[in-house]
Amino acid sequence: MKEHIHTAYKGEIYGISFFSYFANNYTDKSHYQLWEALIDVEVLTAKLLEPYLDKHSIEFDKHDTDMQLKGIKDAKFWVDLPWNQLVQTLTNWVEPYEEKYRLWAEDAKEDIHAFTLIADHETAIFQCWKAEINGTSGVPILLRFIKQYSTV
Repeated sequence: MKEHIHTAYKGEIYGISFFSYFANNYTDKSHYQLWEALIDVEVLTAKLLEPYLDKHSIEFDKHDTDMQLKGIKDAKFWVDLPWNQLVQTLTNWVEPYEEKYRLWAEDAKEDIHAFTLIADHETAIFQCWKAEINGTSGVPILLRFIKQYSTV
């Protein structure tokens, strides 16, 4: 299970790059606050996972070029979608990860806090996109996650 923590960490590096690309390149700048909140969720989650990686002597790269490039490549594929289509696409894209990470948390026998964090972060992102589908800002959902885990 400890390798799952490393997999999730690499996903955070990917996510930072992915959402940063949108923040810098999505034409409708009215969503900038959302992109920034998503980046903050990914940065915080990565930071909080690092002690678990250290605990298990798992090497990690905060600037994993492969994951950064993959995030940019994937973002470029969707950056020109109209907002409603983009939101639906990202909701569908996040959902299986949210389910997988929730199962990891349920199955965890050790590092329970790390797996709860991983699951909670993906749930916050998934709920954010579902709110956006319904025409409500997802930013407050992300800010609640940030507030909850900033005090840990």
